[in-house]
Amino acid sequence: MTTSTRTLTQTLTYAGTIPFALFLLPDLPVVGDETMPLFAAYGAIIATFMAGTLWGMVQRDTEPDAKLLVMSNFVALACCACLAFPAGRVTLIVELVLFLALLAMEGSRAPLHAEKPWYWRMRMRVTAIVCVFFLTRIVIG
Repeated sequence: MTTSTRTLTQTLTYAGTIPFALFLLPDLPVVGDETMPLFAAYGAIIATFMAGTLWGMVQRDTEPDAKLLVMSNFVALACCACLAFPAGRVTLIVELVLFLALLAMEGSRAPLHAEKPWYWRMRMRVTAIVCVFFLTRIVIG
């Protein structure tokens, strides 16, 4: 990976946290007076994206870990289920747990040195940022 690709990856990853920050606000002029459903929907979209990313990483392995394939699929299905219910604190707690589970699943690959060290550091930082946004949204309702 070139330095410019790495920089682009990092920029896009951190930019992906911006909607979480915006949807912390209880009302946005463009959106209206309730951003909770948008926050929950965006969380489900990003967690599903990350589950697909994990799926792709595992597929590159010489011997793919079937457990990680099943778990990444479970996360995607759980995110879909979150969208089927009214957005509220329970939905956000489930999504928060899914983000932490995805981090743990990717972390289980770390001993394989499957990903670059810079990627893993970035992944931990961005997950921490997203978790703070989730906890804040859960508290403010």
